[in-house]
Amino acid sequence: MPEYRFSMIVAASPGTHEDILDIADALGNRGCTDASIRGHTEGMELLFERTANSLRTAITSAISDVEGSGYRVSRVELEREAVLQAA
Repeated sequence: MPEYRFSMIVAASPGTHEDILDIADALGNRGCTDASIRGHTEGMELLFERTANSLRTAITSAISDVEGSGYRVSRVELEREAVLQAA
């Protein structure tokens, strides 16, 4: 199965180190162990490397996991290579 790389902007602004750990735990409990977290001007950015049958499946499952953990996905961003790989 191919691995797809994409990022999600999440409308959440962790304030402390403990907040970040709580977010990481919540995301990990929902299956987002294939994402790393970094700060973003709009909240935080989750960088995914998700294995799936298609790019669509990778993105929709990641959105479901993130939103199931209580966070709202503002948007998904793809690099050009990811789009070309999915074509």
